[in-house]
Amino acid sequence: MAAKKPMRGKELQKAVVDYAHAKHWAVAHFPAVETTRGWRTAIAADAKGFPDIVAVRERVVVIEIKGDGDTVKPEQEEWLRRFRAAGADAYVVRPKDWLDGTVEEILG
Repeated sequence: MAAKKPMRGKELQKAVVDYAHAKHWAVAHFPAVETTRGWRTAIAADAKGFPDIVAVRERVVVIEIKGDGDTVKPEQEEWLRRFRAAGADAYVVRPKDWLDGTVEEILG
């Protein structure tokens, strides 16, 4: 039996965005691009660690996407904490959350 292929963050992110759109959420995502100085995301000011997805419908939901084996960085956790303090729902979503229905509960 072949080993299960780990789900990458990029794959999970696409699945979550597609699901959110199917459920009529407005979704913002700022993708990183590779430059001569490495991978960069084109947002400025205090943006280091900004969540991968911001979704708006009847409430605001922010989601940090983590593939199998990825870890949450301190600056990412700080953004999630600040969003929660401001009244937004803030989550870290991993492949297991896609498979067990947690994403459906978050964005249903």
